[in-house]
Amino acid sequence: MRKFICISVSLLFTVVIFGQVTNELPKSSEVQFSKTLDNVEIPSVKMASIDLDVLKKEDAINDLDKSKVYRFGHEFKVDLGIANAGVWTELPNGDRIWRIRIISEGANTLNFVFNSFRLPEGGKVFLYNEDKSFHLGAYTDKMNNPDETIGTWLADGDNIIIEYFEPKSVRGLGKLNIGSVVHGYRSKSNFQAFQKGLNTSGDCNQDVNCPVGSDFDSIKDIVKKAVGIILVGNTGFCTGTLINNTSRDGAPYFLTANHCGTANANWAFRFNWISTNAVCATTEDSVDNGPSNYFQTTSGATPRAVNPESDVQLVEITGGLDEDWDIEWAGWDRTGNAPDFVVGIHHPDGDIMKVCREDISPTIEDNVNIGGIPDPVDTWRVDDWDLGVTEGGSSGSAIFDQEGRIVGQLAGGGAACSGTNDNGAPDFYGRFSVSWDFGTTDATRLSNWLDPTNTGQTALNALSQGNDPDPGEGGEPSTEIVLYPNPTEGMITISEEESSFDYLVFDIFGQVVTRGQITNERTIDLSSIASGMYFVYMENLSEGGDFTKKIIVE
Repeated sequence: MRKFICISVSLLFTVVIFGQVTNELPKSSEVQFSKTLDNVEIPSVKMASIDLDVLKKEDAINDLDKSKVYRFGHEFKVDLGIANAGVWTELPNGDRIWRIRIISEGANTLNFVFNSFRLPEGGKVFLYNEDKSFHLGAYTDKMNNPDETIGTWLADGDNIIIEYFEPKSVRGLGKLNIGSVVHGYRSKSNFQAFQKGLNTSGDCNQDVNCPVGSDFDSIKDIVKKAVGIILVGNTGFCTGTLINNTSRDGAPYFLTANHCGTANANWAFRFNWISTNAVCATTEDSVDNGPSNYFQTTSGATPRAVNPESDVQLVEITGGLDEDWDIEWAGWDRTGNAPDFVVGIHHPDGDIMKVCREDISPTIEDNVNIGGIPDPVDTWRVDDWDLGVTEGGSSGSAIFDQEGRIVGQLAGGGAACSGTNDNGAPDFYGRFSVSWDFGTTDATRLSNWLDPTNTGQTALNALSQGNDPDPGEGGEPSTEIVLYPNPTEGMITISEEESSFDYLVFDIFGQVVTRGQITNERTIDLSSIASGMYFVYMENLSEGGDFTKKIIVE
């Protein structure tokens, strides 16, 4: 019981900041403000035209090298803020709203970098088009950070209004200035659900819901929920994966590639962008999963462990993760043993989530010189994908072994599509086993972050799969214990019928919401807690061992 108590205390100090972008209509949409706002002309600022021919020629060269970030947009440097541009409108209750219109003709999307961002409590920033059929926000004070900068996700179209709402009680306390406007010429407009015709990934790609084999399909449906697309460097895309740690506390650690650039407050993340139909290496169009999933986005990150030896970067997402998102934290294997086969899940060309599989074991290849990466990389070599492929934008995406555990992340390679087939070229993934203990400090190796209590585990399952015995110790994994139904409306049942358990349930903030013991009755009653995502930590009192399961309460 001592171990259970210690973990219970530690969980209280593992807090995931609730600061992701909310999904709500702009303040200016409220009926009581319409008479005041409707007759106010919103000042427009128009960006200069861009030379698409020059950009496309550059992209044609850069896209051949996955070690270079996939560029989707052109960045304009600007200086537009609440002190020198736009228009303030006073509301009858003493609150006020600032608005500005940004136009960049022909853009698929616009995204923005605020080089000054510090909102007071109650302050909110929104992005939307003219009729508010698209809207993104609110960005709130929960996304403030020491850098006082932030990058937004993509807003659809070439004509976007930025709105800042400031309550009367905090008048004049906000800081907001736009430093960059990014014209997305190769991005996809989600609201319009633009598909294959707009420079998306090659036809040989497989949507993530395409079958990859009965030996991995059920695992894939778990780990795909850990995969996110990242907006990096204001104009580029990479891919990465939420990753579990031995405390199994839902810490917002995210694994990607070092060559994607140093994580900062302007990075933006999106999860669960998955097609509602499965296009499997054909010329058909994938279907966007719609606005209801569009807002699984957050901004801000800080690097935790970076090294060039395996081209790895572990970042901590600082903008928060929503308790209502159906997300996962993937497991890992640091043994360095060659997998039986490998599967990659990624966002090629910044497109909707895809999957690839290679049935032959990858081989170790050290000191590989990869394109634009200055230092040689210790890698897994994937010779020729049997299913799907990777492309620019896939950089940093995880490669999973047959158990669904991360064994590396994409550094580069020549694999690409040739029609609905791949070109047979290899890809190279920085090896997780090298990343684990490279260097001597927290800033260079993964071990200090992913095994914070120094358990010595050599492998770990995804968070929702539980913590089976470590195969590195020579034991066979035990039968997985399941909590069901999941999602649940309140009552959950444990599949193991013999053992007794202590359990503790905590929310995404790391706060304990209930605890108890399972002896004869095999159920846990969660009917009294609010809907959302929770973690159930269980200690087996009969056989030893412990595990954590993610539960969605509806």
